[in-house]
Parts: sequence; structure tokens; C-alpha cells
Amino acid sequence: LHHGRGYTEKDFGRSFPSLWVWIQTNSFRQNPGTSLFVSLARIPTPFFGLEFPGFTAAIWHHGELIPFATWSGAAFDDIRISKEEVYIAMRSSRLGRSNYRVEISVDRRNVPEVLLYAPVNFTKMDPFVWEALRATVHLRLLDDKGNVIIDDMGDYAGLEVHGNVQYLVDNLCGKKTANKLICL
Repeated sequence: LHHGRGYTEKDFGRSFPSLWVWIQTNSFRQNPGTSLFVSLARIPTPFFGLEFPGFTAAIWHHGELIPFATWSGAAFDDIRISKEEVYIAMRSSRLGRSNYRVEISVDRRNVPEVLLYAPVNFTKMDPFVWEALRATVHLRLLDDKGNVIIDDMGDYAGLEVHGNVQYLVDNLCGKKTANKLICL
């Protein structure tokens, strides 16, 4: 494969999130070469079984990596997760000023899924999570003045929605249900 692109990840920890949303695609119709990755999760810690909501996301577009993550100062404007759709709106921040806003919508209706197996106690593989490999993502990326940079559909997207993801929606900063110390 010449000039191919791929995606890989590795978990170096010993525990795995109890719930998450994961989205990834490299196949945008009008913007070849653009990639999207999003992960929201309830992240375990080694401290007394504590968990917290966290996220990381990035867009690769025209040779620029645009991060949306806790460490980059990004913040959510909206999260909606249902059987029909996943919708995420967030804004990035560098040095305290907003640079980009992203809106991501995934239609979950009639998207085929496959059951993935995962290791259990390092001894066997068990059915663990359903993953869609043919989801379609609507991506809108806007600059800080509201100018549209990308308004495109990404095909052949990977999508996992695992566990009680209402926890992520409930922990959106500003909601009464949100964790006061760490929220999305």
C-alpha cells in the first residue's frame, strides 16, 4: 500500500473504561486525507476505584492536527447519545482563546454491527463489545469567526457505544448532575 493511512491504538494500562463512545473515520467524501478520531469514556484510576469522565479527539486536515481534548483546554457545548444518534459539539482552546468549534453527528439507525471479543483475565477471549464499521459521520468544523472549514460526510466510520453512556451526558459541565470536580 503506497501513501495509505491507518489508525491504531494501544492501552498500556491494566484496567479498561467501563463505558465509552468511540468514533473514527478516514473516508470523507469532499476532503480526502481528512481524518477524525473521538473517544469519550469513564476512565478508571488506580486510586480507590475512582473513575472520572474524560475525552480526547482530533481532526487531521490539510496537514494540521487539530486537537480537542482535556489536555488542550477543549470544552463541550453539547452531547446527546441515543439509539438513533450520537451528537457531539465542542470547542478547542489554545492559550485561553477559542480556535475551532466542531459538530459531529453519527446516525446509528440501520448500521450493522459486529461483536468483538476481548481478553478476560489474560486467559481467554470473550464476546465484549458491539462495533459498527460502516457508520456515517457528519462533520462540521468552524473557525473562531464561525466560518465553515469542513462540512462533510465521513463514510466507513468505526463506532462503539458501550455501557451506560448516559453517565457521559450527565457529566457535561454546567449540568446539575455533573461531577463538580471533573466534568466534560
